[in-house]
Amino acid sequence: MSDEPVPEIQPFLFDPSEFPTADGNSIDPTIKTFDRPVWTDNKAHFIMRYLKLFVLVTHHGTYIDGFAGPQEEKACESWAAKLVLESEPRWMRHFHLCEQKRSQVALLKSLKESQPTASTTRNIEIYEGDFNDKIDEILASGDVTEKEATFCLLDQRTFECKWSTLERLAKFKKSGHKIELFYFLANGWLERALAAQKDTDVLAAWWVVMIGLDYVTCRATSAVTCSFRASRRISRTAQSLLGPYMNVPTGELLCIT
Repeated sequence: MSDEPVPEIQPFLFDPSEFPTADGNSIDPTIKTFDRPVWTDNKAHFIMRYLKLFVLVTHHGTYIDGFAGPQEEKACESWAAKLVLESEPRWMRHFHLCEQKRSQVALLKSLKESQPTASTTRNIEIYEGDFNDKIDEILASGDVTEKEATFCLLDQRTFECKWSTLERLAKFKKSGHKIELFYFLANGWLERALAAQKDTDVLAAWWVVMIGLDYVTCRATSAVTCSFRASRRISRTAQSLLGPYMNVPTGELLCIT
């Protein structure tokens, strides 16, 4: 250690004249903010790209969207249904789009009207109402046959898609490839949503009971633990429903978070 005395005033590492002054004239840096949730945009484009590969393999297909309205009504460029309808090649033949909110149903109708009229090989059906109530009508349309490649997007907000609806979709086909399900699990805000949801019937219909947690335990459990248990339970149950055509987590059922 040096025996030299420590100076009372330490020298500056940098010249103070180079520092910006707080004279009121300094300009704060401009930071561009996002005009829509990043995850919504990424998710919509991921689904569109996945379905592009889907039709390149199948050369046909039926698309079911249980919650088809845009997440952000003013940001239609990140709207999954729109991106899927407009993606190339246009080999997907049947579209069943369901939405409960009236303003979003109007957007779906406008989207349908904006599609090219030259092609007569496509049909786009719009359903106004609760997807859980409309699913039987969609499955009875005749488009979802045993040989028809079918993709179903369940992009719920949190608790809207009932477990019984998921079961009906998974059990509908008796042979061949099952309906391919993309399921959104809102683990990012699951803890807050569980705490805020006072109607236990909603939670029971969703699948709190199916994951082996009672309402009190589920609300007291951290979001990470609860969503982990939920993911494991839904994967195991879906595995038994979908049989050999599913390979969790990259097979017929994906939890998009």
